[in-house]
Amino acid sequence: MAHDSEYSIVTYERKPGHWRAAISPKVQRSGASGETVHSFVTPYDSASEAEAKFAAEHLIRKLQNR
Repeated sequence: MAHDSEYSIVTYERKPGHWRAAISPKVQRSGASGETVHSFVTPYDSASEAEAKFAAEHLIRKLQNR
């Protein structure tokens, strides 16, 4: 089960007025080579940074219910 605190959310503006959020798990770096960090991006553009963050939080909640 996923928890909000286990993920980092980074919002970015693809072009003026088109925001998305990238979501990646927070990972403890052990220094080992070959670590893979998976991340995903909200599937649709949002009109604001706040809306993009809300969309990311919604996706994390969906993970919690899996």
